Amino acid sequence: MMIKRIQLTILTVLFFSLTTIAQSSKQTVQEVLVKSGSTTMFKQLDGMLESKIAEKKTTFENENDFNKFSSIMRSGFSSTKAEAFFIDYFVKFTNEDSLKNIIKIYNNQLMQEMTKLEEEANSPSKRQEMQNYFAELNNNPPSQDKIQSLMRLNSTVGASEMTVKLIENMISSMAKAANQAQPKTKQISQDELEKSLKNIFPESFKQQMTNQIIAVWLFTYKDVDNDKLNRYIQTWETSTGKYFSKATLNALDYTFSKMGEDVGGSLGGFVK
Repeated sequence: MMIKRIQLTILTVLFFSLTTIAQSSKQTVQEVLVKSGSTTMFKQLDGMLESKIAEKKTTFENENDFNKFSSIMRSGFSSTKAEAFFIDYFVKFTNEDSLKNIIKIYNNQLMQEMTKLEEEANSPSKRQEMQNYFAELNNNPPSQDKIQSLMRLNSTVGASEMTVKLIENMISSMAKAANQAQPKTKQISQDELEKSLKNIFPESFKQQMTNQIIAVWLFTYKDVDNDKLNRYIQTWETSTGKYFSKATLNALDYTFSKMGEDVGGSLGGFVK
């Protein structure tokens, strides 16, 4: 009996220990996301959504139905909701100690410098300068060393994978929601919908995204010498850097899946 009690005690302690380890405090999560600038990506979501909603207008015969659809999509895919789900994932499924190690990384001067460069390069005020840089790339091509370093960075942090997953999840959720919002006589089957979505995302889609990401990074790090860039990449190749990259990718998947579920639920009473 005593042995059995000890075993139960160990199992109970282990259960609560693992539960504690598997979660992070919201304060720590917010500090990580502020220092890393991870949630700034959602600032562009509302604009992207408006563009996609406009594309769907011709599929609706009734303007009132389109307005209902638009309202549900704006509510379900808002930047505010995306950030909330993103934070929720980090709170529930990341480790407090690992996040504190990430904070230490971002307290490093090199990381602060590179994060500032990344935020500046992606700001709306830099759009025209970036376009001008792209236009001159053929005349002033970057070194192969710089390109190889950026390919290595992409492979390390999974930027292409993140971007593809974000776009695919959003468009797939919108297509499924739009189909569900149609009269039943006009809805297509799940198989037909899946086939049509595969045609939207060709096999070359990931490579196209990779090329775009490398182009943006060429502009972002244009004034960074290769030695400094490689030291930056080495930071992401550490176990802490890899942990954060994977957590970010999983958080994006969680975020857009949750928003898709919310939209589908809201459209439940909209189906005719």
